Amino acid sequence: MEILGLAIVIVLMLVATIFVVRFLVLKSPTEYRKGFVSSELASNMLNTLLKTAAIDCSQLTITELLQDCSQARSITCDNGEESCQHTESIAKNVFTQTLDKWSMQYEFLAYTDPKSPLIKLGKTCKAEKRSKIFPIPISTATMYTKLDICG
Repeated sequence: MEILGLAIVIVLMLVATIFVVRFLVLKSPTEYRKGFVSSELASNMLNTLLKTAAIDCSQLTITELLQDCSQARSITCDNGEESCQHTESIAKNVFTQTLDKWSMQYEFLAYTDPKSPLIKLGKTCKAEKRSKIFPIPISTATMYTKLDICG
C-alpha cells in the first residue's frame, strides 16, 4: 500500500514537471518584447551611425557630414565624393551589412523638409513600424535623421 502511494506521488510530480516545462520554458516570446527590441534596435543603429567616423573623410563623423550636406556642401572626401554622397554610401554599407543581412526591412531618411529628404535608403514601411528620430542642429534650422524598422 505504501509503495502504491509513493508511485502516485511520483506520477503527480512528473505531471507537474511536464506542465511547468510546457507552459514556462517552451512559451514563445511576448509581442511587447518584440516591439521593444525593434525600437531599441532603431535607436541604437541610428545613434551608432551618427557617431561613426568616416576614415577617408578627415575622420569627420556622419553627424558633421550631414550638417555640411544640409548647408554648404563644402566638404570633399579623399575619394572625391561630397558630404552627401559619402554619407549615403557609408549608411548604405552599414545597413547592407546589418539590417539587410538580418532580412529586416527599413527606411532611413535625413532631411530638413520631410517631403524632400537629402538621403533616403530602404523602402517605406507599409504596415507597423518602430521609429527613432535624432535631431541634428544646423545654423538655419534643424535637420532630422529617422530610421524606421518595419515589422
